[in-house]
Amino acid sequence: MAEAKKMAGCPGQIIRVEGLKKTYYSEEVETPVLHGIDLQIKNGEFLAIMGPSGSGKSTLMHILGFLDRPTGGRYCFEEIDVSNLTDDDLATIRRERIGFVFQAFFLLPHATVLENVMLPLVYARGNGNSHQEKALRAIESVGLSHRIDYLPTNLSGGEKQRVAIARAIVNSPSVIFADEPTGNLDSHSGKQVMDIFQQLNQAGHTIILVTHETITAQNAERIVHILDGLVEREEKVKDRVGANGNYKK
Repeated sequence: MAEAKKMAGCPGQIIRVEGLKKTYYSEEVETPVLHGIDLQIKNGEFLAIMGPSGSGKSTLMHILGFLDRPTGGRYCFEEIDVSNLTDDDLATIRRERIGFVFQAFFLLPHATVLENVMLPLVYARGNGNSHQEKALRAIESVGLSHRIDYLPTNLSGGEKQRVAIARAIVNSPSVIFADEPTGNLDSHSGKQVMDIFQQLNQAGHTIILVTHETITAQNAERIVHILDGLVEREEKVKDRVGANGNYKK
């Protein structure tokens, strides 16, 4: 990886952005989406980002997850200013340090649960046996050891999302991004999925959740509200969702 400059003032913060901007260009049309976001996320925090459609919350997640680049501002990840890193450098960080869970699951339909979860390990160090062991542990952590040979078409929506979570954590990422992870699920399956995210957060993972559902956001420690490409307000969550207001064990 190319030499990266450490950004001052980031101790204990896994993510810090200052004046983050994003404008999309199409022919002669400019569409500004983010207008100067300032945000700090501590290592091990569970953060929810909320906002109406078009507010910029998904664009923000894509930039924080190295799926897109900002057009202005600075981004510090794990105390490194990543603004001038190459696309290859960013791809390496994304592959090794970031996990993604999306509303649509994005599982390969003709691959088994085990094969889907092993996908992020294709470019990882180690041999096939160690990769399979990692995948089996990830699958076990989401309660699907009895489904390792199933195809996605034979799984419920909640099970598909749990496979997606296992795939996201198989590389032990620093940060897990979840974009509307309960959007395609019934309330029972959605609660199971959020219980898993709470357990992952308790185990030390930083979770960044993008959602429009207040009840889902209540699983987080802090909620950041985005409106018209800016942080409108933040709030601490006093009574987090779970049995007796605590994490489920």
